[in-house]
Amino acid sequence: MVLAFARAGASVVIASRKLDACESIAAEVTERYGRDALAVGANVSSWNDCDGLVAAAYDRFGRVDVLVNNAGMSPVYSSLDQVSEALYDKVLATNLKGPFRLTALVGTKMAAPSSTSRRSRRFHPRPTQCRMGRRRRDWRP
Repeated sequence: MVLAFARAGASVVIASRKLDACESIAAEVTERYGRDALAVGANVSSWNDCDGLVAAAYDRFGRVDVLVNNAGMSPVYSSLDQVSEALYDKVLATNLKGPFRLTALVGTKMAAPSSTSRRSRRFHPRPTQCRMGRRRRDWRP
């Protein structure tokens, strides 16, 4: 996804628990597409890491136009009744808690009136209402 956004002309933030992997992709983005790329080491199951990730993105770029919550885990287990509370909590933190926190932080800023625009950006957190491309004139939130 990062390469596709960069190819389309976007500056990008690449975040993962593995900073070295992020830095490698950021270098590729800059080399191949000449776009600015910020690598951030972050564990999205931690609200502090989410806060730091969002702060780093806004410090570097001043705004975020697209948020892709792509972190997730689906561990293999022998049977459903063998899932431990610790594993359940870890999966929930990564798959729900992190995306919720990032969407809350970035979405609030996206929905706020922009100082560089006469109208505010529209933010619709329900996935069925989010799409890329031109907005249909008859579409209503």
